[in-house]
Amino acid sequence: MTITYDLDLNSFNAWSGAVDTLDRIQREGKCEELENILEDLYPDGMTEAQLNDLLWFDSELVYEWLGIRSEEQIRKEIKEAEDELADMQSDLEDELDDEDLTTEERAEIIDGYQPDIDEIKERIADLNEELENI
Repeated sequence: MTITYDLDLNSFNAWSGAVDTLDRIQREGKCEELENILEDLYPDGMTEAQLNDLLWFDSELVYEWLGIRSEEQIRKEIKEAEDELADMQSDLEDELDDEDLTTEERAEIIDGYQPDIDEIKERIADLNEELENI
């Protein structure tokens, strides 16, 4: 026997690995958007097990549909920003390595790099905070 009914993702009781995915979608306020996508992709409906499996095993795809960055994507962005910061700090050290620079010239060089360094550090902090909230 098959029973069908309309389901609101905000009231769906996901289980196992789907719980975290659904929680994130709910926090992002994307339930209605996902419902619309699923109605288009599954015009004949889907079972609760199919929905749960989609949220569990295909979470990256679901996040992509919704424009939500995955934990892996955020970690990659953090690594890229850290690499960029390390390169910039290395460039700064190279420029300051000149023994003929005056104190004023050194200050000017540092002042030239500092806004970019601060911006990257802030981006890393924001990404780490976002990662903690996942």
